[in-house]
Amino acid sequence: MRSMKPMKVRGALGALLIASLALASCSTATAEDEPADAPSASAATSGSTDALAAAYEGTVGTPPTESVPVPEDLTAWIVSCGQSQVTCSTPSQAAADAAEAIGWQSNICDGQLNPNGWASCIRQGVGANADVILVMGQDCSSFQGPLEEARAAGITTVGVGANDCDIDGGEPLYSGITKKLDGLDNEQWWNMVGKLQADWLIGQTDGDLKLLEVTFADARFGPWISAGLNAELEDCDTCEVVGTLQLSNQDAASGTMAQKLSTALLQAPDANAISVPLDGWFLAGLSQAIVSSQRSDDLAVIGTFGQRSNLDLIAAGEGQDASVTFSLEWDGWSGVDTALRLLADQEIAASGVGLQVVDAETNMPADGTAFTYNPEIDFKQAYLEAWGE
Repeated sequence: MRSMKPMKVRGALGALLIASLALASCSTATAEDEPADAPSASAATSGSTDALAAAYEGTVGTPPTESVPVPEDLTAWIVSCGQSQVTCSTPSQAAADAAEAIGWQSNICDGQLNPNGWASCIRQGVGANADVILVMGQDCSSFQGPLEEARAAGITTVGVGANDCDIDGGEPLYSGITKKLDGLDNEQWWNMVGKLQADWLIGQTDGDLKLLEVTFADARFGPWISAGLNAELEDCDTCEVVGTLQLSNQDAASGTMAQKLSTALLQAPDANAISVPLDGWFLAGLSQAIVSSQRSDDLAVIGTFGQRSNLDLIAAGEGQDASVTFSLEWDGWSGVDTALRLLADQEIAASGVGLQVVDAETNMPADGTAFTYNPEIDFKQAYLEAWGE
């Protein structure tokens, strides 16, 4: 693995990991006439070191162990948010693998990164008389009508990594949505993504953070990531957001991401860091824009989701330096487990899907392998045992 960029805290700080580290004040005291209670430079360094350690430690749960019956010969219709994005295709394929592991038939429908595509896929599942429809990563507000049609047809619908809604205060439209960690609702889990992004960035810049924040509003989790990030930055007196850039699924589909980020970088000449809410966007042009800016060595850049293709970018220093990672495969398998528990009238079980930051020197899996938690968790075997396989 390559070394981290010269401006950044060395990856050896990963050895400092301990549970439940709190972020200390990251302000820097240099003037001789500062108040006696002002934090010292050593205190600021300690705070940024603790922040970095907390980012690497993250938080991880365990898969459910309560058994659940498996109905035979069912069909799972899997709605991918967009097969061109690994953050959509990976959990979709994982859900298909999990369905096939219990003897179900499965079909992946490409939603093509737009609400019309997602709605069409759900309606195709209804038309195919699917028993279960799994929708990957999309809130129900974009396709309420198709979900109502699925419910009227008696089909179990699951939002995988998604959020539910209702019409006029009525019942939720999904039959159920996946849960990740005990004690955290979806909003709080995505807030934690933003918090860990902030912790890593504070650590990498010794608390002197000048952030260009990329935001995403197409799904509810985008503002939740931003809220968690900015809440963490409020405790850092020497951190500031020097620019924001909102991107969308349409920007990815139209190929305009690189140009938009290039323009934003020109407008934020003092930025020393970039946060991105979706790793797939690096492959859609953001990494190219960062490398082409000739500022890559001076920018600490972190994304979210942590797919193998992004880990390769991180290892090679190609415009991305870190990611708040979680297992999208585990997410896909949790969708099937949620469907099984809904069919059995059981309470939906928290999957245990947690979060850790990966960079070139800490938590990076072996070359060619997908992200696994440190320590590694065999979630597939745990699910198969709970399913009696």
